[in-house]
Amino acid sequence: MSSDLHVVALRSADPAVIEAVREVVALVEQPVAIYAPGASPPAGARLLLDSVAEYGPADPDWVQAGGRTAWVSVGTPAEPGEGRLVCLPADAEELLALVRAASRQRQARVLGVVGARGGAGASCLAAALASVCADAGLGVALADLDLRGPGIDLLLGIEHAGGLRWADVADQRGAMPHDPLAAALPTWHGVHVLSTDWRGGPRETDGGDVIEALAAGHDVLVLDLPRTRTPWADLCDVVYVVTPCDVMSAAAARSLVSAWQGIDLRLVVRGPAPGGLTAAEIASACELPLALTMREERSLAAAIEHGVAPGEHRRGPLRRGARRVVHELSLVS
Repeated sequence: MSSDLHVVALRSADPAVIEAVREVVALVEQPVAIYAPGASPPAGARLLLDSVAEYGPADPDWVQAGGRTAWVSVGTPAEPGEGRLVCLPADAEELLALVRAASRQRQARVLGVVGARGGAGASCLAAALASVCADAGLGVALADLDLRGPGIDLLLGIEHAGGLRWADVADQRGAMPHDPLAAALPTWHGVHVLSTDWRGGPRETDGGDVIEALAAGHDVLVLDLPRTRTPWADLCDVVYVVTPCDVMSAAAARSLVSAWQGIDLRLVVRGPAPGGLTAAEIASACELPLALTMREERSLAAAIEHGVAPGEHRRGPLRRGARRVVHELSLVS
């Protein structure tokens, strides 16, 4: 059975489970693709539901932490493994929220940025990309997912601005209205910013519904990603791996790439090269296309200390590099 035309796929042969799911999904005028127990998950469906009572230990996994997936049961639930459990009819509203989120059409191009190591400059590039897109008149959101950092609002100088942070929305489930969400976030040069703060950020298995809401309400969504691969990376159309031009950073980049298979990764190499290593050599070792080389912006650290955010120096290499990336992605003319 082809799943290309289906939003929801259910693995079950139990008529009670099938009928209960169909009754909820019909409220948003979506069909349900039914798969037999033991079937592999279809690639085209946006929401995968699996009958917890019919799951066998040899069955391919459908329900995964962090994905848009859920166990489903009718009446008294069986004990599930990892992942969300929806018990019908009691949890019909939760299932309805999942279906609405899966049905929503994404509008944004989603760009991810990740550093090969700490201090590589990924957050700076993410901010510059967002700023360049906003200057071009696009609706832009910037989401801070680097949970080990101090918060990208501090980097941008808006840590005292009012508005929601990740700790306020990380536990949200299901479809979220994107316009009120965007309006509640602090802004930086026209960019809606969702930052971590001293309270922390989302767990690596949370936040997907918030990210989808941001993507639905903007033209471009930039994600400042952690180096550990998470489901957030799979939401990206392209991910830029930022690395300094030295041997240790190149090794870190190669290690990251090996763990991020299946994603459109492109390399950004930031100078200088203290040992003579070239950006082309790093790209060859990582087996990645070289998207951008940038010389060091020497004034950047001092500028940040004085409240000048990355990318605000209009003639600096960071800003020029971000403009080149945005142009090559055809985000602006």
